[in-house]
Amino acid sequence: MGIYDGLKDAAGILKEAGKIEQYRQILEVQEKLLEMQKQISELETENKTLKEKLDTKGQLVFENNSYWLVQGGKNDGPYCSCCWDDNRKTIRMQPCGNPAYFSCPKCENKSVKIYADGPGRGANPVHVYRPNYL
Repeated sequence: MGIYDGLKDAAGILKEAGKIEQYRQILEVQEKLLEMQKQISELETENKTLKEKLDTKGQLVFENNSYWLVQGGKNDGPYCSCCWDDNRKTIRMQPCGNPAYFSCPKCENKSVKIYADGPGRGANPVHVYRPNYL
């Protein structure tokens, strides 16, 4: 039997016995218990989110104005540096015409992808076409 069920049974007994003041006190305790359970649930969700962001932070590599997730020797990205630095959101950048250029769909931050496989040594270089650059 849980705490809530125990309080419910006690409230029923008090109501039948005509102990209205004690019955109201039990109802108040039940209400506070439900509020506390809701708060615990919200804190558990927030805790999980913060742990995920902390894990992500440890796997991010910053290069060429964007972040890359490096997991088990595999690179994933690019992710917007502005969105991550500002509010810790990993927003995947999208190619813009030339496959070497990327833009964030949320804040329109721009990035150049220099490597086909992401950042780091040994990655395959990509030819970057830069109009109006000499």
